[in-house]
Amino acid sequence: MRGKSIKLYIMGEKYKSLKTAELSNWIGKAYIGQRKHVQLLQSIEELASPGIYILISEIEDSYQKKIYIGEADEVNKRIAEQFKQKDWWNDFVIFISKDTNLTKSHVRYLERELYEVALKNKTTIETTNGNTPPGSKLPISECDDMSDFNENIVFVLNNLGIIDFTKTQVNNQNIDNNRRDSDVFYMSVPGAKGENAKEAKLMIVEGTYKLLAGSYIRKDHVNSFASHNYAKLRRQLEEESFFESSESESHFKLCKDVDFKSPSAAAAIVRNSSMNGRKEWKLKNGLSLDEFENRQIGS
Repeated sequence: MRGKSIKLYIMGEKYKSLKTAELSNWIGKAYIGQRKHVQLLQSIEELASPGIYILISEIEDSYQKKIYIGEADEVNKRIAEQFKQKDWWNDFVIFISKDTNLTKSHVRYLERELYEVALKNKTTIETTNGNTPPGSKLPISECDDMSDFNENIVFVLNNLGIIDFTKTQVNNQNIDNNRRDSDVFYMSVPGAKGENAKEAKLMIVEGTYKLLAGSYIRKDHVNSFASHNYAKLRRQLEEESFFESSESESHFKLCKDVDFKSPSAAAAIVRNSSMNGRKEWKLKNGLSLDEFENRQIGS
């Protein structure tokens, strides 16, 4: 992807530093704010139009963010309704078209497409939508236009640090089998008493930490880990069939590559306990991930 310029505008005191973001040569426009801005949105004329919005909340001690994705004919009014109906969110982002060419069908299509992308980023995003958005049927040409629009939505959210979308989607296409063993980090995964330990494997790919399919995952639970946010993520992956049985009674096997923003999150999923991934993941030569990354910075 080519580089893009993001124009970030911080509105004055009257608007309590509400922000807008635009890209060059893009008809879209983002409004970025917090609950304190909801009343102000009602006086902004261009927000009384079709748009897509995301409600956002930080999850403590986690790399995940809790989000809700929605659409509306008059997006400023819908945000006001959500202010009354949902109290868990603090931040929001609204996307509209500067030329007012987005229709109800367009925003419903965008809502469904962004929701599908969010579902593929389970390690960084927890979606709270109760149902899958219905989407809409559009001519092929408009589908392509809306896919481009959605790519720019993800670009803005990602590059302003609002929501992390891992670059590689979580799916059945695992990375090249010709990967070099020297690039793979390993972690020992203990089993039951008298059973040999197994291994989990991790690679750094385009800034993300990819837990590789075929890695062994510890089955038994550590009591102190039960209330940790990564424990919730692990249960989610298990319930959605990311794990399969192995020849070991003490271990699952990971059947799909999974991207993480943190090596400690990947380690926690593997060992079923809170871990310092930068110390525990090691190359075959014994070099820890922490040491490896420090050397990369120094080189």
